[in-house]
Amino acid sequence: MNRNKVVAILSKIIEWSLYLMIFCLPFSKTIIEITITIALFAWIAKKVLLKDFRLKKTPLNISLFVFFIASVISLINADDKFFVSCALITKCLKWIILYFIVIEEINSGVKLKNLLKIVLLSGIVITLDACIQYFYTHVDLLREYPSFKYRAPYHPYRGFPTGPFPFPNDLSAWILVILIPALVLAIFGAANIYAKAGLGLFSSALLYIFYLANTRGAWLGFAVSLSLILSLRRLRLLLIIGLLVLAVLPFLPKEKMRNILDTSSFEDRSEMWGTGWKIYMEHPIIGNGLNTFFGKFKESRTDYARGQLGSYAHNGFLQMAADIGVIGLGAFLAILLQVFYRTFRFIRSCDNRFYRSLAIGLGGGLLAFLIHSFFDTNLHSLPLVALFWLNVGVLMSLPFIYAREI
Repeated sequence: MNRNKVVAILSKIIEWSLYLMIFCLPFSKTIIEITITIALFAWIAKKVLLKDFRLKKTPLNISLFVFFIASVISLINADDKFFVSCALITKCLKWIILYFIVIEEINSGVKLKNLLKIVLLSGIVITLDACIQYFYTHVDLLREYPSFKYRAPYHPYRGFPTGPFPFPNDLSAWILVILIPALVLAIFGAANIYAKAGLGLFSSALLYIFYLANTRGAWLGFAVSLSLILSLRRLRLLLIIGLLVLAVLPFLPKEKMRNILDTSSFEDRSEMWGTGWKIYMEHPIIGNGLNTFFGKFKESRTDYARGQLGSYAHNGFLQMAADIGVIGLGAFLAILLQVFYRTFRFIRSCDNRFYRSLAIGLGGGLLAFLIHSFFDTNLHSLPLVALFWLNVGVLMSLPFIYAREI
């Protein structure tokens, strides 16, 4: 077998590893890890065969390098340096490599559309699972997670759907990244009437599950992102949607209104953020060590669970600053700024309806996800972090793919 055939086989292995990962991402951490590992080794083998160890040049390369170096430097303040050294590979370098794998392998319109079809198929499975969990079984079929805060049988209160995620917050974060591109493609991007109808039906089902999940941080992200998108494209539609929401609010069930107006989660987050800020201020420049926040929180909290229970900050940016300092957080924010700037430039220059709408949708989904991350653990959840870096990789691939297509 000659080298070209082996390289082609390795490329297929990487491609299908990514497809399998995105399909199983909501319900199997094991498959996420296995597929990333397979893709990584195939990617390295391919580079060895081609004798080309260069990384593809993208606008994020310098910021990604600084982000990784900042994570390495955080090792200085870590009590358990072996633990942090392992985290450098599993919590940082792995995702940077995934970004480059996506950039290099999802490099054609065919592969991109195949990836989107897999996302759609996975989305249909998760939507059905969440509906069955909420209305019938009260336990999801994929992971056997119960509906969140579900009460006894025959009680009218059904709790909140989680699908194959442990909490409705995680389900909502996943929905944001899938729902907004689907909506934008349905409204602006799909030329075929059947594609429009199918994407519209899919988006409506996701939107309903999103409403039932009752995650207010995700709702805020969705509202901000959709407002920005519609203000660019359809200002009148934005005003109509806003008026419809205001008209519907008084007719929501009393239980739903109590959940929306409940302030207990704000009080919990206030305490978590206070403790998180105290941890951050121990080493504000270079941080306490990558992935050390959970253990630090256990020792720093001041309530009855001190020394017993760790916790996440429920603010991904604060937790990142506590772990890798303001330098690491600054590098991460630089990555995000580059992604949004390059996406905006691509949207302005692209005259293809599909690619333009996809860029708007993916960028909007990423923005909503990040707004939600300010109130939750998205940036420290394995499936959601994988989804984040896949999204970033595809967004940064779009200009390269479009240039090859025209």
